[in-house]
Amino acid sequence: MPVTIATAAHPPRKWERSKVSTAEELLEKSSPGDHHRCRNIIQSSFQQSSFHQSHISPSSNGLVWSVFHAYSAHHNLTLRPEDIWFAILTQLSFFINAHAEELRSFFVAHKGQKDLEVKAAGTIDSANFGVLAVRMTELMQKNVVDEELRDWIMPSFTTTTESDTVVAAILMMGALQKYFSYKMGLLCGIPSVTLLGDKEDWVGILKRIEKLKQLGDEPARFAQLLRPVLNHFVLSFEIPNSPEVLDFWNRCAHKHFMGSGPEYLSGWISVFCFWNEDGRRLYRDQIYPVSSDEFKRRNTDLSLDDALARRIDTDEVPSAYASVPVRVNDNGNIYDTMMLAGLVGIQATSSGATLDQGMGHYGDQHESSRSEEGSGEETGLDSIQPLSGWWMYEKQQTEDAEGGSGQAHLEAAVGSQEDEHILPESDSTGLKDCSSVQQVVADGRSSVVSQG
Repeated sequence: MPVTIATAAHPPRKWERSKVSTAEELLEKSSPGDHHRCRNIIQSSFQQSSFHQSHISPSSNGLVWSVFHAYSAHHNLTLRPEDIWFAILTQLSFFINAHAEELRSFFVAHKGQKDLEVKAAGTIDSANFGVLAVRMTELMQKNVVDEELRDWIMPSFTTTTESDTVVAAILMMGALQKYFSYKMGLLCGIPSVTLLGDKEDWVGILKRIEKLKQLGDEPARFAQLLRPVLNHFVLSFEIPNSPEVLDFWNRCAHKHFMGSGPEYLSGWISVFCFWNEDGRRLYRDQIYPVSSDEFKRRNTDLSLDDALARRIDTDEVPSAYASVPVRVNDNGNIYDTMMLAGLVGIQATSSGATLDQGMGHYGDQHESSRSEEGSGEETGLDSIQPLSGWWMYEKQQTEDAEGGSGQAHLEAAVGSQEDEHILPESDSTGLKDCSSVQQVVADGRSSVVSQG
């Protein structure tokens, strides 16, 4: 059962950040670079009804900034096991792509990139590319050294949805893109914290990170930093009202202003910022070999000292999504596309509680601007949680068909008459013209403030 921890005595405050109204606008403001490369959105996990029914704000890192905003601006916070696991997978993807050759023997036995292909019935307008992405991971599993790799990556929590499975599949494809190129064949025709899920879901994440040390000294240190944080998530189910748990949630995120210099983010949320998008380590302390005494002395189940000692420049908070190129051959018509997935927004809802009308110590320069709605209501949007999802979009024709630095080449071959791997047609969102929106918004990072 979910657990809610009353972490402070004050009531929640209203969420006043602006909302987006379409999947394209969310892409534009959460990942301006990908939106600039986008010619058409082919498919997405975001249905138009979601934007009418929910208040969704863009964010380049839905986890880090949800936790920070909730703490600094007094909003209730809800987290799912998937939010934490996707943040870990995204970080790991950055590291693997930056050290692909060093890690090659751990993942695959072949050299270069191996072509993988899955097939489905339909056209680029009707095929379910989310299902194809999941199918691709099943084919990938047959071509990796570790027989348990896919099961380790794919979420299987009590809160896992079909969209979550697709997000994880795209993250897996992105993480191993230096070892595989992907083809898809389309055949003609056919102020509280709520932890969702069960305690066992969160224990499951703890078990999964044990595999990280097999990838090298840096991932092993990443796991060391994650372990006490994840253990406190588990403790939140066991002793939700204990001083230890309340102290943990009150030390999640702090903002430090350095005069005219940079601004830093500290608190245990910083452990989810171990690598940047290029796989460069943001953790600046010394990395020790796993076999060394120095490494073993750092092992801890509950001490947050190392996690709390870290701080990161707010301009260096990495994104929590990954993208991978895909070439679709739709019965002879070639489309250069990208699939992108991860934590790409912040969803706001109302708990029904009376809002705190006091003025907060909450400054704001990075994330998207506040909405123009009034703030005099007694109740309103006061609770937020990270939003995960995915897109597939057609790239601008001027974009290099091989994609950006560190990205794989994914080709979808269409028109084969083979009966293997045929999937039924399914509904999808129509093509959306990204080029119709000219303004490119700066990366949605937040500069909010204080120690609430």
